[in-house]
Amino acid sequence: MARKLLFFLLIISCTSTTDVLPESSQTVVNQALSSEEILVEILDIYKVFSENPSNAVNTIWKYAHEKNKEITGPIERFSMMLTSQPYDAIIDLKDYSYEVTFESEKNIQYEIKVLAESNNYFVITWVFEKTICDDKPCWRTTSVSQPEFFDSGI
Repeated sequence: MARKLLFFLLIISCTSTTDVLPESSQTVVNQALSSEEILVEILDIYKVFSENPSNAVNTIWKYAHEKNKEITGPIERFSMMLTSQPYDAIIDLKDYSYEVTFESEKNIQYEIKVLAESNNYFVITWVFEKTICDDKPCWRTTSVSQPEFFDSGI
């Protein structure tokens, strides 16, 4: 399972890089959110990704760990990654479910099952790490696996 994890953040739509807001215009992150609340916010933004691609990209980007931003950024490159295969498979997803597969004081890992707009089912592993944001503890995405097909059911 560990070999499947990539240092990429999730999937984003059919937006051009010129549609993405500059980093300075992004919304301030609420440090009090749990990893689950952040995961739900991100997955819910995937449901309506095409309605406002720049908002979707910025939402996912703002919860990225600094290590991930270094690898996947700047935000224009991050947006291109999310809108390219295989990560574009979950843009405008229809439904999802998730469960915790590992949890410690500093890390939490979720297995996410997604019903994509294409009516295909995918499974994704999403990992958060507790870090410090503006002198307060917060959860940030450290890795997301590529979406992998599975037979059915979320």
